[in-house]
Amino acid sequence: MNLMGSVELIKGDQDKAKAREIYLQKHPGAFWVDFGDFNWFRMSVEKVRFVGGFARAGAVTQDEYLAAKPDAVSEFGPKIAAHMNEDHMPATIAMVQGNVPGMEHDPENPITEAIITSVDSLGMYVKVTREKGIGFLPQSFKLRLPFPEVAKDRKDVKVRIMEMTNAAAAVAAESTAEK
Repeated sequence: MNLMGSVELIKGDQDKAKAREIYLQKHPGAFWVDFGDFNWFRMSVEKVRFVGGFARAGAVTQDEYLAAKPDAVSEFGPKIAAHMNEDHMPATIAMVQGNVPGMEHDPENPITEAIITSVDSLGMYVKVTREKGIGFLPQSFKLRLPFPEVAKDRKDVKVRIMEMTNAAAAVAAESTAEK
């Protein structure tokens, strides 16, 4: 996000104390906030530009920006990703194979690694590594693994992952039975 707008120095002691409190909630080790030359500023956002990577950019209105809420899962998403990567990588590989068209199990070129890089309420980004590249896909690439439904909390994320893992197991069992 690029935020554009007017910035003003915060002058009142109460306003400075509130800004300090909010900042320290996000950056608890920020000892520099008490240095004598540290200043607090308030920005009035006037324009917002979203830059999400190749072919993913656009404008966000001021009202849309002000109405936006943090993703409900973003606070604990990194812990879920770490747990899945440490303890359940075969399940992640199965979810990729069972839920992403074109990623089905290929004994000639198996997926050797699937690392969840982020988790949000709509799904996960996964870095997938195959034994070798395929056509236009390199050996390692990132893909989006969407949840079947929006996850509202930690329990919902677990349910969505279980649903996807079970669906992938069913697809794999069906494929094995056909052979």
